[in-house]
Amino acid sequence: MEIKREVFENNGFKLSVAFLFILLALIILVTDSIDTFITNLLWPLLEGSSEGKTVIFLGIIGSFIILDVAIDKIEFINKRVYTSDDVHFKYLLMTILILLACAFFGFALELYIRQSMGVSPFTILTSMHPYPSTSSPMHSHAYKSVLGVLSYYIVPSHVNTGISILKYVIPYAYVVIPVWILTYITGLIGLHRITGLNKAVCILALTLALIGLLDGGLYSQPFLIGIGFLWLMYYTHDEKLKLKHFIKPVVIMGYILLIAMICEVGGSDTTYHTLTVINQTEPVDMSEYNVVEYVQDGEKTTYVMNTTIPDKQLITSVFDKFKDKSDATFMSWNFYSYFDNPNTHLMNRYTKDNRI
Repeated sequence: MEIKREVFENNGFKLSVAFLFILLALIILVTDSIDTFITNLLWPLLEGSSEGKTVIFLGIIGSFIILDVAIDKIEFINKRVYTSDDVHFKYLLMTILILLACAFFGFALELYIRQSMGVSPFTILTSMHPYPSTSSPMHSHAYKSVLGVLSYYIVPSHVNTGISILKYVIPYAYVVIPVWILTYITGLIGLHRITGLNKAVCILALTLALIGLLDGGLYSQPFLIGIGFLWLMYYTHDEKLKLKHFIKPVVIMGYILLIAMICEVGGSDTTYHTLTVINQTEPVDMSEYNVVEYVQDGEKTTYVMNTTIPDKQLITSVFDKFKDKSDATFMSWNFYSYFDNPNTHLMNRYTKDNRI
């Protein structure tokens, strides 16, 4: 794979691309003319791209390109920061490690929420007020809720910023603000001296990692793609890409994905769905969910449901039931319900028949 510096030599071309990206972001933010096309185009990278993520994605890439061009003109930075030929790789490694540390801290925050509420760590939180938002250890919106506060007055009302999760994670989630700013700067310094296609990959990967950190956390698709390619660019060391460069990134990402799979599959309840409602204020008709157990314990009301409704559909249905009648719900998940596989039903029936 030939990495050619010429791709990034023309500053006029780079600036044109950058301003085009920013213009597209502004158009999507204020109009509905191209939203669907662009969000569908970016879906594989942004994991079900929404308007908000698309705007941030295009805006960050545009800003990186503009600042990358600007650094060339700033003599102070070039003399004081780039003191050796490979110092930018130290900044790139620093960026990767800080992002990973913050992402693992976000995962720990999700566990803290559930421990403080006295519920299982393997549950999906749905917070009702002021706007409905969901969060789980496997797809966290803890840091996104901070973004909701910062962007409350500039983001259209139909864009879900996850602000209702914030009350469960303050003040700890605010750590993402200095981390995000710091890694943006160190990442920019790290990628500036990288050449050719490697630089393009770094810009894309760092943008995805920054977005994934906010929206989805450690195990989100954008974060995993971004961190994975940042590791690859670090170990490539701006050389021609070879098979040996993939070994360490694949091992590192393999460990992260293994932990994710253990939590996702090991935390699944294939037999029943357990729903814990916080501060339920009114009775709710739960007959359609085939409730087999009901427990009232202080502010917590627990329903054990024998239902075959897929998780995504069940979460939406439960929200409709408890909207304006509770503060939040925690529901166990069934990993296998995300697959349209008839064997899932057989597994569920077998497990129920043999449950102790």
